[in-house]
Amino acid sequence: MSEGFSKTFQKAVLLPLLFSLCQCQPTKPAKPGPYAYDLTLQLTPAAEAKLKASDRHFTVDAYYYGMAKPEYRDKADKLNRLDVGYDKGAFDARARRIHMTGDGIDTSAFPQIMDGAPYVLITIRTATKAGFPDELLYCHNYAGTIKDAQIHPPVIGCDTQY
Repeated sequence: MSEGFSKTFQKAVLLPLLFSLCQCQPTKPAKPGPYAYDLTLQLTPAAEAKLKASDRHFTVDAYYYGMAKPEYRDKADKLNRLDVGYDKGAFDARARRIHMTGDGIDTSAFPQIMDGAPYVLITIRTATKAGFPDELLYCHNYAGTIKDAQIHPPVIGCDTQY
């Protein structure tokens, strides 16, 4: 066999075969939505050690709300908040930067809230492999506008419970 044929064979047959076997085809990352934002977890050394020794992961609950316009206050809670959605996600225990998509936001409720500006209340917990929340670590909550979270990703501190 000639050397030219061998190289042509490799390029024409072997390389596409290798790429298809390892599924190495380049993919584009998903385009972030208009309400996507990131969170940064900051664990104390004691919390890091306790989490590393466990089989836990993080769950993130994101409650989305807006401040009700005066004509919709009867639909709001005692703090004048109108529910505009909810997201929940499970994240690996090694994750320190968490991406939230904001997909759970119902934009059809925006005409009922002031400035059409949604807020988010974030609660982070640890959970067992089966998904049951536990009290292994205590993480601070975050409450603020999504716009602020997009500009300055919130840093959420976590420490041991005991």
